[in-house]
Amino acid sequence: FLDVYDSMRRDSYPAVVQSLALAARSLPEPRPRELLQQLCSQVQGGARPHLAQLLAVRSLFSGSPLVLNRLQVDHVRALSQVLFLTPHLPAILLRHRLLSHILEIRHLDRALLRLGLGQLSEEELRAACYLRGLNSTHLGRAECGAWLEEWLRLSCELQASEASLLAHSMILLSLNYGRPSE
Repeated sequence: FLDVYDSMRRDSYPAVVQSLALAARSLPEPRPRELLQQLCSQVQGGARPHLAQLLAVRSLFSGSPLVLNRLQVDHVRALSQVLFLTPHLPAILLRHRLLSHILEIRHLDRALLRLGLGQLSEEELRAACYLRGLNSTHLGRAECGAWLEEWLRLSCELQASEASLLAHSMILLSLNYGRPSE
């Protein structure tokens, strides 16, 4: 069933990346706009972004058109489907629920970092990855651990105001995971 649910979630991944690429075009500052467009193109081309690339665009996700409460409704609906939230609500409720879930994951990430990944059983490790967007059913413990470690480094670096980047990172970090990074 996890594969079926992940397939449903992955159906919205291209729409999120496309919406992000379109939103990037309207950003006023040329250098961050180019970095984000390059990041989207890279992911759309099948590559996996580096953590440094995500952190380089973090300022765009707090206080610009990319903050959760300013995203287009279709963009928010697609992001909601990634978290298995119903997309059939008014926009204000969608945004509120999405932000609430992302911040809850962020709090869980901080607790998980304090606990340490070594304390997790393989099943708990897989569940943690799955919750954060990665289909871990066909990955080994080491792959899951490496991905989750990278996710935690990103998540614990971001502020609550950068929740939009964390939501998008669920797709950006997992879409091409298992393929070589460029």
